[in-house]
Amino acid sequence: MSKSFTAQRRNEIASELMREGSVKAAELAERYDVSTETIRKDIIYLEEQGLAKKSYGGAIAIRDLIEQPISVKEVSHKEDKNRIAIAAASMIADNSSVLLDGGSSTYALAAQLTMRENLTVFTSATNIIHLLSGSNLTLFCIGGQVRPSSKCAVGDWALEQLNSLKVDIAFLGTNSFRGFCGPTSASYDEVQIKKAIVKSSNKTYLLADHTKFSTSSLFQICNWEDLSGVITNKKSAVDYPDQVEQMKQKTKLIFV
Repeated sequence: MSKSFTAQRRNEIASELMREGSVKAAELAERYDVSTETIRKDIIYLEEQGLAKKSYGGAIAIRDLIEQPISVKEVSHKEDKNRIAIAAASMIADNSSVLLDGGSSTYALAAQLTMRENLTVFTSATNIIHLLSGSNLTLFCIGGQVRPSSKCAVGDWALEQLNSLKVDIAFLGTNSFRGFCGPTSASYDEVQIKKAIVKSSNKTYLLADHTKFSTSSLFQICNWEDLSGVITNKKSAVDYPDQVEQMKQKTKLIFV
């Protein structure tokens, strides 16, 4: 069995853990046409990486890593996200081209743009498309397979469209980044989209409230040095001073 197939299987199992919260070894063995002993070794590997905990007949995800649906994220820490969104909107000049990633903070930013004009907006997030479709903005939909939990398009179609762009400014969302050298996501497919967003923009800002400092996710999107800055709320500096100081050495932090 090739190492590449093993790595791919383990990535897929990890993604399912983040999405569903648990997996069953027997079901995975049947799906991948391997032995339960092979799946047991996969689970041990994921446990060593801090991503899973063995349970009877399978594994459960470490609680901090479970991916929450966008409907839950949109209503949590709403005031903080609105302040971040207002600050982000003030950085967008008229006649700019803007690329919006999926996520609850970028959705809050999109809400700030509903009354703007003379902007060209690109996004793969279906909830943002719905929000902005009745505005006076020039809106482009980046299409692909839609992930239900995030309402974002992923896959080769979306990547091809992103790779053909070069916009003035982009705004990224993130699951969290404790212990990482940059923002992260629980979904491997969405990480590929987010990486493409960074490459497709002249400036890229991360929108992240203070809760992103305290939890970990699965896949790193980019390094702090790849970002133009991070827009966050002031509670981040109060609660996580060491992390903030480390990040300041790599990128610009904007507190609101």
